[in-house]
Amino acid sequence: MPHTPFPPTRRALLGQTAGLAALVASALAPVQARAASPRDVDSVRRFFALMQRKEIEAWGELWAENGRIIVPYPPAGFGTSIDGKAEILRAFRTLFANFESFAAELTGLYPAADSDAVCVEYRVSARLLNGTEYSNSNIAVFRFEAGLISTYHDYFDPRRFQVVVDALPKP
Repeated sequence: MPHTPFPPTRRALLGQTAGLAALVASALAPVQARAASPRDVDSVRRFFALMQRKEIEAWGELWAENGRIIVPYPPAGFGTSIDGKAEILRAFRTLFANFESFAAELTGLYPAADSDAVCVEYRVSARLLNGTEYSNSNIAVFRFEAGLISTYHDYFDPRRFQVVVDALPKP
């Protein structure tokens, strides 16, 4: 009869697992994590401050030429992305021309520990020129390239944002 080894003991399994964990850790040790820079975090704060003051030209200076806004869940009549700094500025000039007031309260700011991303939770409270009130709770993810915003993913309730889209001038 062939020799059948006994099943490994718990101690042997734990030793093998610890050895594997140590091997993985040593393989990953040379990798240095890149955290979002303080400049990126400052840019996010400035992004919201300039929007609140409706200073769209200065706000535009935060964007890379190939910048992109991504809206995964847009309301009717609003696209899923705005591509390029020039198009972003054109769209936001039109958008903010319809706001009598605009306020964004940052409720969470989370720089990523291992990328150039900064995640933000914020609340919007605004009044349109036609008197309509708009409010929403958003989550946004910023990505940076050479200190400028390269992508901005904005997640919000599209049903609430529909009142803003409906107030925009029709082309």
